[in-house]
Amino acid sequence: MKISVITSTWQRHVLLRERCIPSVAAQTVPVEHVVVSDGPDPELRDLLAGVDVVYAEVDIHHEDEVNVGGWARNRGLEVADGDLIAYLDDDNAFRPHHVETLAKALEATPWADFAYSKMFRHGIGDEIGGDPPQHGRVDSSILMQRRDTHLNFGWWPAPSQYHIDWQLVHAWVLAGAQWVFVPEVTVDYYCRPEQH
Repeated sequence: MKISVITSTWQRHVLLRERCIPSVAAQTVPVEHVVVSDGPDPELRDLLAGVDVVYAEVDIHHEDEVNVGGWARNRGLEVADGDLIAYLDDDNAFRPHHVETLAKALEATPWADFAYSKMFRHGIGDEIGGDPPQHGRVDSSILMQRRDTHLNFGWWPAPSQYHIDWQLVHAWVLAGAQWVFVPEVTVDYYCRPEQH
C-alpha cells in the first residue's frame, strides 16, 4: 500500500528543508513526499532540486490566505499517488514511526476512514489529540486518511487560519466517517511566538 505525505508551504524554506523534509525522509516505511507551494515560488523550486520530493504549486498565490494551505493541500491531493494520505505542516516534524503507526492502525481497523495520533507542542509544553476528535485537539499533521472513501471532499480554501484542520475533520465526522485514535505522541509541533 502506497503512502503519500502532503506538505503545503509558503516562504518557510529553511524550516521546510531543515525540519519537515528530513523528518519525512526518516520514516520507518517508504513514503512519497508531495511538497506544494501556495503560489509560484521559483526559489523554492530551485532549492528542492535534487531532493527526493514531488514538487507542485498553486498557480496563483492568494495573498489573504498565507499559510492556510487549503489550495495547496487540494493540489497535493491531485498529485499524490498514495492509497493513504498523511499531512505535515512545513514547520513541524514527524517522529520516525509516525507514518507506520497510523498505517498499521488503519490496517488493523478496516472500518476506519481516518486515523490520528497525538502531538507535542513545543513552546507551550503540552500535548493535543484525544478521542473523540474535537476542536482544538486536531491538527492536520496528526491525520492520515484513506484515499478511497467517502472523505474525498477537499480542504476549504477559506481564511479561517488554524480552524481549517477542524473544519475538515468535523465535516468528515458529520458525513459518518469512522476513525481510530492512537494515544501516542508521533508528531512534534513548533509554535511560533505569536501563538503563545
